[in-house]
Amino acid sequence: MHSPSPLPVLVGFDGSTAALSAVHHAAREALRRGCGLQIVHAFGWPVILPPFHAPYDQHDQGPRAAMLDLLARTAHEVRADHPLVPVTTRLIDGSPGGVLVEASGEAQLLVLGHRGLGGFAGLRVGSVATQATAHARCPVVVVRGDHPPEGAPIVLGTDGSPGANRAAEVAFAQAQLRDVELIVAHHQPAGSSSAFWATAGDAGALGAGTRHPDVKYRTEVVSGDSVASALIDLAYRTAAGLLVVGTRGRGGFRGLVMGSTSRGLIEHASCPVLVVPAPQDVN
Repeated sequence: MHSPSPLPVLVGFDGSTAALSAVHHAAREALRRGCGLQIVHAFGWPVILPPFHAPYDQHDQGPRAAMLDLLARTAHEVRADHPLVPVTTRLIDGSPGGVLVEASGEAQLLVLGHRGLGGFAGLRVGSVATQATAHARCPVVVVRGDHPPEGAPIVLGTDGSPGANRAAEVAFAQAQLRDVELIVAHHQPAGSSSAFWATAGDAGALGAGTRHPDVKYRTEVVSGDSVASALIDLAYRTAAGLLVVGTRGRGGFRGLVMGSTSRGLIEHASCPVLVVPAPQDVN
């Protein structure tokens, strides 16, 4: 009896440069995980303004056919670069946020570019990214910066909350897949004891560490005007290849997804940002 195929890595695609970077990031993730890649475009008909009687062109197949063609060509390029990764494409009618959240229920990871156009316009302001990170049924990566070098460490922001502990599991698994060091970061609010905040998230990190004994990790207490600025600074200083956070936390990480912290990370981090949903957020 054959075991079921692993869930694919899902990537949102709109034809933009940022989306193409996300596709290649997603393909590398699929290769590490030994699963397929699914490239998805959320299709919405453009608003048609007068005049409504444009000249007929038999060679114009319309925006839907054009996007299907672009999806096919992109999949062909990915297969050429990553021949071991099975690649499929989907064009789904609907708004980008809703389409991606719904499709994330059948994926192990959702990948987005940090800016988009067409169906994904407004991503930079956080409309699609915020909706996806808040409601997706799997972890979400927002791709930022250049492709990090092999061996770049991973930074995990944690505070010991259940959401942060789940993020720790994902971060350790990522560090094991990439064979890189993991830096477990705790934010120290102004005027508080660094010793307290250094131990606040140790239980989750230590638990995940015992389940991934091959992962080398260290803890670091970071300070800054905000959680986002502290994590962004640490990721930059360490030339991190990935920054991992949970969707919900306590203390400095409370309200991570819907507040300024997530927008700050998505907008200004020097590397891809991986947001892991809290256990109660996963249906």
